[in-house]
Order: sequence, then structure tokens, then C-alpha cells
Amino acid sequence: MATQEAKSSLVVRLRATAWGLKLFRNNSGVLFNQENVPVRFGLGNESAKINKQLKTGDFIGWTPVVITQAMVGKTIAVFTNIEAKAAGFKHRETYNKNSREHAQDSFNNLVNNAGGVAGFASCDSDVDRIINSYHIRMNHND
Repeated sequence: MATQEAKSSLVVRLRATAWGLKLFRNNSGVLFNQENVPVRFGLGNESAKINKQLKTGDFIGWTPVVITQAMVGKTIAVFTNIEAKAAGFKHRETYNKNSREHAQDSFNNLVNNAGGVAGFASCDSDVDRIINSYHIRMNHND
């Protein structure tokens, strides 16, 4: 039987596809080789110390965006990071500093502040919120 997060992941991935996002599963963790040396895998999973501060999402990829004015009609790929959560997950302004969510939210903020697309999602409306938030940020005149 699938976990709640696995069910949410399917919903999130289907909704992201409807928006035209290209996402790939980002498995992350550590295994030990025959000499019992840890081998880390997953985007950004360079060390235990870094992993406690920044965790990339379950899905990594890009959001196609059509540029206006000087690049009329050209489409660019905007880095996208979505962390799938079980149904009912509530985004908070802050998380316990020792939690996975704190490190995941830190990476989401890093991506969003650099002009990318990132967030937590457990349903269609969460994906919509993430994409709409990006469009609002990009269309806001500072």
C-alpha cells in the first residue's frame, strides 16, 4: 500500500505536468560501500552538515517560461524544486531548526530568492499556489 506522501507525490507530479513543468525524482540519502565508507546521493547532498541546513526537494527540474520584450517568443527553463508532503501538510513561516522541513524550506527560499520556482506541495492547489506565486513575483514591478 502506498504511503500518504507517495499518494501526494503522484497528485503533485500530475498537476505539475498540467502546468508544463518538467520534474524528475530526486532520491537522496546515504549508502555504505563494501569498505563501509558512506556514499551520498541526491542533488546537494554533499555532507551531513550541509544536509541539515539545505535539503533539495523530492522533484527537481524546470518550469518553461516565455520571456517578453527583448526575447519575445523564446522559452527559458526556470529551475524548479518541489518537496512533496503528505496530504494535510501545512506550510509554516518557521520550522524547528533541527527538522527536515527547516532544511527543505531553506532550499525553497534559496531557489525562490534567486528567481526560481520552489515550495512544498501535497495537492493540486499547492502546485497552483507555487506556480502562481512565481508569476506574481516575476510580474511585480519593484
